[in-house]
Amino acid sequence: MRFKEMMDTSNFSIENLDLSEIMKLSQSLPRTKVIDSNIAEMFIIATIEAQDLCQEKITQVERWIGQKKILLDKAEAEATLMKAPIAGHKTAKEKEWFAQCDETVMSIKDELDKARVCKLWLDNKVRYFSMWHYSLKAFIRRDYNIEGASNYSTFSPTPEYNLEGETAGHGRQAIKKDICGEIDWK
Repeated sequence: MRFKEMMDTSNFSIENLDLSEIMKLSQSLPRTKVIDSNIAEMFIIATIEAQDLCQEKITQVERWIGQKKILLDKAEAEATLMKAPIAGHKTAKEKEWFAQCDETVMSIKDELDKARVCKLWLDNKVRYFSMWHYSLKAFIRRDYNIEGASNYSTFSPTPEYNLEGETAGHGRQAIKKDICGEIDWK
């Protein structure tokens, strides 16, 4: 995909912005506190994908806002300089007030307000997914640390099992040095 295609807002509308994937990922996150490392690993990837989706939408919304600001400036100028004198307004303040009440200007301001709210919602979703990502990462790290600690103290082989050379890999029978002294029952 080219950047030009990603920035195309010719068929873009805030009201028709598809947020279904973002909502689906948001609703799929665990709702209970019961979680294991497999679930955490699965959702850690989903949170990154969700952040990426939000960022793509934010880019489109930001581009659309920029275009609407240009249209707003144009509509305000037309209302102030062309429509206000026709309506009989002579002072700069009267023309400014007239422009603020112009239907085109109000319509564009309404669209901009919707776009700002949409961008705020997407920004909040990015933070939400980022928070989840950090929490899941911390859970996995903590889970692996606990697992590692328990494995080391309970199941970790003693140094006698890790001998090198001719006795390697033969267990206790291969140990030449007895740590308890001579065996007296031979």
